[in-house]
Amino acid sequence: MQWTALENRWVEVFQTLENYQLFAFDNIATASQYWMVYDHFLKSVPRPQATVLDWGCGSGHFSYFLLNNGFKTESFNVNAGDSYHPDGIKIADLLTTRFKDAFTFKISSGDPVQLPYPDQSFDAVVSVGVLEHVRQEGGDEIKSLKEIRRVLKKDGVFLCFHFPNKYSWVEALARQIPSKHHHPYLFTRQNIHALNEAAGFTVEEVKGYAVLPRNELARLPEAIKNNPSFVKFYNLADRLLPKVLPPIFQNYYFRSRKPG
Repeated sequence: MQWTALENRWVEVFQTLENYQLFAFDNIATASQYWMVYDHFLKSVPRPQATVLDWGCGSGHFSYFLLNNGFKTESFNVNAGDSYHPDGIKIADLLTTRFKDAFTFKISSGDPVQLPYPDQSFDAVVSVGVLEHVRQEGGDEIKSLKEIRRVLKKDGVFLCFHFPNKYSWVEALARQIPSKHHHPYLFTRQNIHALNEAAGFTVEEVKGYAVLPRNELARLPEAIKNNPSFVKFYNLADRLLPKVLPPIFQNYYFRSRKPG
């Protein structure tokens, strides 16, 4: 079984990032958890040359996707040298070299909420596994959403991915295993609507996704975890299972808009 033309685009992203030994880019089966993110982002922000804030960019993997697809990208991290991202942004050299005219990077001055950008700076802001961590940095979800709304242009869009579901079976299991990472703060659909309403956003879409674990796939043999047939089957199962087992999926995705 071969990759489709669209899948080949995402495999090329993986192959570039794999060389930098980024977390979740050890193998295609694990990294393909982001393919849904890529698809949703491109459908939600179809305009070429849109200016995007990768809020809490981490290692920089999603910034690479944005830049590689023609978006002018501002990458922002809350801090550098923390336990999550000791290198600040691990692939800064790659992004600076390959996309020097479209890429900029800033680090927080210490305030866990304030963003160092003028009002109405961005067409879109994206959070990939970030919003659920703001309280751990001393912040607050509503204050962060209000700040994101401030830097968005009128009619700008906020996209949030990997927002952990309160009823996730993976989270419930991880909490019983001391060595396993789990999120201290979990959310419901009602929480999502309440947070957005309090921050002045209009929610356009909320979806649950991802039932199957991903990071553990790194333990599989190379011939399996990078095999197109296995990856396609795993991704198909992961798309269908939330319809069969709706309460226990791992993550929420939501898209909100700043009224224009």
